[in-house]
Amino acid sequence: MNTILSLAPVTELIAHDRWNDGGPGPWFLVFPILFWTAVIVVLVLARRRFQGRHGEGTLRDVYARGEITEAEYRARLAVLRETRR
Repeated sequence: MNTILSLAPVTELIAHDRWNDGGPGPWFLVFPILFWTAVIVVLVLARRRFQGRHGEGTLRDVYARGEITEAEYRARLAVLRETRR
């Protein structure tokens, strides 16, 4: 019986987290910051990817309506693709 009583303070130390005293700890701040950073990065990258495509779509529509010739279409498309970042 003395053995069980003498282990009680040790098990209490193991069960009690001394790092954050039972609170949420530093991860409570780290995970939301990482999550919102990831969301912002994905949105910025997606915007950059699709931003340059509007000019090509407009040019394609103009060509489909017959307002420019195929040679003009190819020349303008080459210019759009050269200036894309």
